[in-house]
Amino acid sequence: MELQKILLLFSSSIFGISMGANSIIISLYLLSLGLSSLEIGELLSLGILVGSTISVIFSFLGDRQGRKRYAIFSRVISTIAIFFLFLGYPLAYIFSSGWGSGSLLFSLLAEYKDFKRLLGLRSSLSILFSVFGSLLPIFMSYREILLLEVLVNITALILLIPVKEKYKGSKNAKLSSLITVTKFSTEAIIGLGAGLVIPLMSLWFYLKFGVSSSQMSPIFAISELTLSISSYLSVRISEKLGEIKTIVYFHSVAIFLLFILPFSISFMMASIIFISRNVLMNMTSPVFEGLILRLIPENERSRANGIINFMEAIPRAIGPSIGGYFFDLGNLFLPFLITGGLYSFSTILFFILFRKENI
Repeated sequence: MELQKILLLFSSSIFGISMGANSIIISLYLLSLGLSSLEIGELLSLGILVGSTISVIFSFLGDRQGRKRYAIFSRVISTIAIFFLFLGYPLAYIFSSGWGSGSLLFSLLAEYKDFKRLLGLRSSLSILFSVFGSLLPIFMSYREILLLEVLVNITALILLIPVKEKYKGSKNAKLSSLITVTKFSTEAIIGLGAGLVIPLMSLWFYLKFGVSSSQMSPIFAISELTLSISSYLSVRISEKLGEIKTIVYFHSVAIFLLFILPFSISFMMASIIFISRNVLMNMTSPVFEGLILRLIPENERSRANGIINFMEAIPRAIGPSIGGYFFDLGNLFLPFLITGGLYSFSTILFFILFRKENI
């Protein structure tokens, strides 16, 4: 594999370290800074809202002027924000999400002919890094992890700088794939459901079973490790079943597990269900990304992906506030049931809209 691909793959996947660690520590770190469950939910919501808004702006600029420069700029801002979060300023979290660099790097990977394989590799590498990130709370404090995340961002920037971008931009403002993009509005329903519980899962484990971050850490790590293997396999499975059927089948089983998760009677039972649900729901991500690339023209990919992410992110931004509100009331069941219902409706609608694209 040529050096350019390797640099781009690692630059876009090393952020998995932060993803794995933050899925455990962010809610608990904000709790340690004195925020309530409701305030944590509101801050997470605001972070998603601000990040997704700027992300869609950068995606439009990326399609017009080139993606690499905005990927670099967004990560510089994110690095500074994480450093201020490390210093103990909760509001810095709002600016730490990366501002669409993921979508921009996604479009850079799509420049290569073997992009489907690269997407599978990127997904697996990202999740493997996430496994490492999930284990960090065992032997590092919250602030030490955040400082490591600053170094991770700097490393990613160093890896990205030598990468040469083939796409030079387009002055064409027309989005010919708008109808196709609109069909992906099913992601908005997924986003609302996910926002209710996913960003608050570590908080839910703590409130329901009284477990610490170091006790949760192996569970999140096992979940990510299993997901890493299955993500790469999902591309192979889709070659036999088709993209749409692969996504629908695995999501359906994951939704069933989500419905029964809040009724777990022990931490071990909840952990097994959590791991299984996470794998089945997220293993098809490279298949979904490949579907977008297949249906969207090259000069529109950043914008299209930015809009799709924006449609998913705005409802997701509302979710943590609602989930945090219910958790604050001591209701640890209803958010999961609402999420399961939203996921079910979205999956059915996705199949109806895209069933003819199953190849």
